[in-house]
Amino acid sequence: MLDIVFNFFSNYLIEFMTSMLVVGLFFRFVGYRSSKVEDNYFSTFTSEIEKILMKHKEDDYQVQDVDKYLNNMLEDVKDKLPTRSVRNKMSEKHKEKAQEIGAQNVVSLRDYVKGDHSLFLGVKAEVASFKSKYPPNFNELTDRILEHDDNWNKLLGFFPFGPISRLIDILPGLFVVFGIFGTFIGISMALPQIAEIDFNNLEASGAILQNFVRSVTYAMKTSIAGIMFSLVTTFLNTIAPVTGLRRKTYKKVTNCFENIWHSIHGEKSVEQEMQVVLPALLSEVKALRKAVAGDVVHVDTDEELKKDA
Repeated sequence: MLDIVFNFFSNYLIEFMTSMLVVGLFFRFVGYRSSKVEDNYFSTFTSEIEKILMKHKEDDYQVQDVDKYLNNMLEDVKDKLPTRSVRNKMSEKHKEKAQEIGAQNVVSLRDYVKGDHSLFLGVKAEVASFKSKYPPNFNELTDRILEHDDNWNKLLGFFPFGPISRLIDILPGLFVVFGIFGTFIGISMALPQIAEIDFNNLEASGAILQNFVRSVTYAMKTSIAGIMFSLVTTFLNTIAPVTGLRRKTYKKVTNCFENIWHSIHGEKSVEQEMQVVLPALLSEVKALRKAVAGDVVHVDTDEELKKDA
């Protein structure tokens, strides 16, 4: 079994890495395009939320019912999102190809609001976190809310976005590893051929020497191909980072949820709570110190009594 694997990598590793590159470039293109659409959508969402929060702050609006407050806010945002769309820039030639495969030039943001797995349902499912007077971990809150959004979690409606994004990031390293791996396998497979060479009759061993040189040359080419593919994918990861764009979008959404919580409970709600909690904690600490001091005195007294006895 191991020999079969070694033979495959020694003969077809460059073709295998080329296939990996093609698949990686495809997912990179689709992933980056999808991330751009998501960034436009979430930017619109957060922008509309910020406008509503700013208006409430100017009006000194006091939240009485959190459920109703969130519901009304989401409905207001939902009414504005469908009027916006994301247009993909492409040449006429690319437009014709896109139409042939059924791709759309305009992506409606209405698609992000529909369905049983959307951002809006995720926010409604976490009403308890917004009701809590103590600030939640907003990164964890964002994770839980975005779990409901298939547009964020799935690529092309099927592939999990997280693992694919991480695979895109590690592709440059994988190509280098595969290249070096192929070189070592190729050399290890070629070295036994030297034992078959008859040094007393080099002319008869010419074919063996040629096969040895070809095997070593191909083994070296795998490293060269791995380095070249690694440079290509590293360059693309630098100029069009899928993970970086998603991280930027994620941070934007997290800040939005944090602002919503502060708008419900007030900017100084945490400080006010601490003003109430801290004195109580200090009084408890003082009581504990007194109790500990009493125990120490009691122990010393017992020891002195024993010495006196």
